[in-house]
Amino acid sequence: MDIETVEETDDVLKLEVSGINEAIANSLRRAMMVKVPTLAVEELDINSNESALYDEMLANRVGQVPFTIPQNVDEEDTVHIALTQEGPGTVLAEDLKADNDEAEPVNPEAVIVDLKEDQKVDFEATATLGTGDEHAKHQGGTIGYEKLDDGEFRFRIESTSGYSNEELFEQAIEEIRNELDEFEEAVAEL
Repeated sequence: MDIETVEETDDVLKLEVSGINEAIANSLRRAMMVKVPTLAVEELDINSNESALYDEMLANRVGQVPFTIPQNVDEEDTVHIALTQEGPGTVLAEDLKADNDEAEPVNPEAVIVDLKEDQKVDFEATATLGTGDEHAKHQGGTIGYEKLDDGEFRFRIESTSGYSNEELFEQAIEEIRNELDEFEEAVAEL
């Protein structure tokens, strides 16, 4: 398998991968989307919500904010997030405060809710690591590929998950390796 970078911007990485077939190309795409762990809000406790959004809508919007993954966070760990803000003004993802300085919103300018005069939101949340096959909010990014020639594919990788595009690709390969190792061990036990 040969990998060559075709184009790289802040948002998108285009790679040409040769020496693979459609099944491997699709496995790479799916692994980047649903197998790489990402950090997002799992539970939200609302103390006060005087905004125009219902509690469920507010919880959904906060849940869709991906966070960068701190070095010391494992699958069992949680990151606590809190917000208290009064209007008038716009509540942005950057207003969310985590108990771990390394956990920051991937897109700090994402709008959560607009508050009018005398409106307030106050909540606490718990973010956990999860994968896209558990919930769409944990998808690693928007990934596509096209077949260029026999055994040659061009991938378009746009990470939305706190990983760089290259890190997302590398993590996906690692996840596939881990699953193949588990499969090999299970077959050996037959």
